Amino acid sequence: MLRRLLALGWALFGILLLGESAVAQMGDPARPLKERVTPEILAHVFPHASRVVELNDGGPAAMAAYAGEELKGYVYSTYDVLRAPGYSSTPFDAIVGVSLDGKVTGAQVIYHLEPYLLNDVRRTNLLEQFLDSLRGRDAKLGAGGGLDPDYVAGATISARAMRNAIQEGAGIVLRYRTGAKIITEPTVDLLSFRPMTIAELMASKSIVNVVVRNADVVEAMKKAGLEGMPLDVPMRGGPDVVYLDFKAAYAMPPMIGRNTGGQAGYHQLTDGQPEGTHAVILGSNGTYDHLGTRFNNLSHGFRLERIAIVQGGKSFEFRKTDMINTAYVMGRAANILVLPKDSGFDPLKPWRADIFAFTRQRDGTLHKFLLTSVDYQLPAQHILLPEPEAKPAWMEAWAASRTNVAILAAALTILTLILAFQSKLSRSRSAHRWVRMGFLLFTLVWLGWTASAQLSIVNVINYLKGPFEGLGLAFYLAEPLIFMISIYTAISLLLLGRGVFCGWLCPFGALQELLANLSRFLKLPQWNPSEKLQRTLWIGKYVSLSLVVGLAFAAPGAGAVAAEIEPFKTAITAMFVRGWPFVIYALGLLAIGLFTERAFCRFLCPLGGALALLDRLHLLDLLKRRPECGSPCHLCERSCPVRAIERSGKIIMAECFQCLDCQVEYYDDKRCPPLSKQRKLKLRGAGPVRPIITRPSGLAPVTSRTQMP
Repeated sequence: MLRRLLALGWALFGILLLGESAVAQMGDPARPLKERVTPEILAHVFPHASRVVELNDGGPAAMAAYAGEELKGYVYSTYDVLRAPGYSSTPFDAIVGVSLDGKVTGAQVIYHLEPYLLNDVRRTNLLEQFLDSLRGRDAKLGAGGGLDPDYVAGATISARAMRNAIQEGAGIVLRYRTGAKIITEPTVDLLSFRPMTIAELMASKSIVNVVVRNADVVEAMKKAGLEGMPLDVPMRGGPDVVYLDFKAAYAMPPMIGRNTGGQAGYHQLTDGQPEGTHAVILGSNGTYDHLGTRFNNLSHGFRLERIAIVQGGKSFEFRKTDMINTAYVMGRAANILVLPKDSGFDPLKPWRADIFAFTRQRDGTLHKFLLTSVDYQLPAQHILLPEPEAKPAWMEAWAASRTNVAILAAALTILTLILAFQSKLSRSRSAHRWVRMGFLLFTLVWLGWTASAQLSIVNVINYLKGPFEGLGLAFYLAEPLIFMISIYTAISLLLLGRGVFCGWLCPFGALQELLANLSRFLKLPQWNPSEKLQRTLWIGKYVSLSLVVGLAFAAPGAGAVAAEIEPFKTAITAMFVRGWPFVIYALGLLAIGLFTERAFCRFLCPLGGALALLDRLHLLDLLKRRPECGSPCHLCERSCPVRAIERSGKIIMAECFQCLDCQVEYYDDKRCPPLSKQRKLKLRGAGPVRPIITRPSGLAPVTSRTQMP
């Protein structure tokens, strides 16, 4: 019966191997870009483009996107530009559109061998939604916006890698075609422009404004000790009448200078001045203005006496030759005032505009006093910043997973304590039962179905291929929970053997064992092979291992399908939301496990095969045995749910899942014959008894038996 069930498992897997053609049907990234950018893909990645033209300018491979005769942007392939891999070591191919202003217009993945996306309709749909959320976002590496990569649950690494490749590739394509300089430090934006009104510029603090009423003038004169003195420009009307409505701004960004100074005035500034020139634009309304008339007089040195720009401890004053006339958008009196390039003015730092007024003395001379001031800071929207050095993907992953990392760290600590104090735990059958079932439920529900942290042969293969693919430590750190489990598994494998992971940390294994317990509760018949047949069946997992690993290196496409021999993706990370062949295969294996506990783990699992091979290296044997184990007692052998104990009493650690059931029997003085005999002798008052001899689990039983007094 068992042979037939296992044959059925291999037959189901054979059906899955036929799905290799599904991988082959994905777009071949080696084809020319013009063949990959079909009309359907173009409509998705650049909806406003009517046609694309292949570029042969020696730059990164791309196609120019046009709407009629107007160039709108570019379409490129991440495979051509970056050859970036995701979770798989095979580079994926995403076709991407980017506009001339550096916005993602759309992206579509046409080829990948990402193990947790292949043949997974649900995750593939989530990935499409994730990439669609980048539409309209800045195409800069590290730019915010869009959905979080965790949105593609279970394939976060793939999603994050694809997003980064889209953003980085766009920057490479645009810089080559537009000649844009690479910004290495904060710089004034002298390129961006769109029409804006004065009200909009004031709302964004691109223009600052101060209004001085007649009452404010009186206060300023009083503060200067000039109360009652006649003003050079007298006030008109009552205290609420506006004496000066003053506006100021930095003029170099076209978003400010062109919208406030007009096209002619701004072009005179940009075309007629040397590179590195700075300028402010000022405007005023009201009784008083910032210009006056004396700047036309030689006797006054053509100085603009009413205005000064102050930055730090330095004051900048102006003459008539520094003025550029503008449209009167900023006020009745409006102009651009130019500061020479060597003036020391820094547009990125705050500055202040001081407005002065004058009182006329009795002798006719003028006395200058500060009328008002206004502070200015160039808004961030007019500053180009260096592209942020994006945090390594693994750092982003660890930051995003910090809660899960803390939960897993706590769980691994608890598991370590369970293993360290297993002898005490095993003395209570009920305590062991509750701890064992509770931890398996945690492994299945949280570790598997919630956190999608199912270690699989895919992880092992990727780790093995990493050095050959030139992948550094960042690759291994990219998946925090899997990395933690991998390290813990490696250490526990070296110390205790295969069973720590397979018996406690494998979500699919936990699912099988929980179902097996349900099966026994329902009194379903249980079948186990003979010792001889079992040794033959154990070879199955090594065959699986050879098949998956061999194809992974020789034919990655076929290897990706062969890895489906593990039902982990279907049953755990996808929670059975997959194509029917995969679901039938996973359910078939679970059904077999109802009658033969952990049949997949014992006879078919390639990861189990890899761990079983390495189990030979383990250093410690914590599972205790007695001379009576196997001769004459077979209690532990019969109680072992996976038949990892030989008739001789020896525990085969490569097949042991560290469930501790044998240790519960070992300490049960009502079931273990040597302990039971001792207990009965004590009850009869037979006096002291000799201690029971124990031996390591890997040793054969000794010939002499303990003599009871």
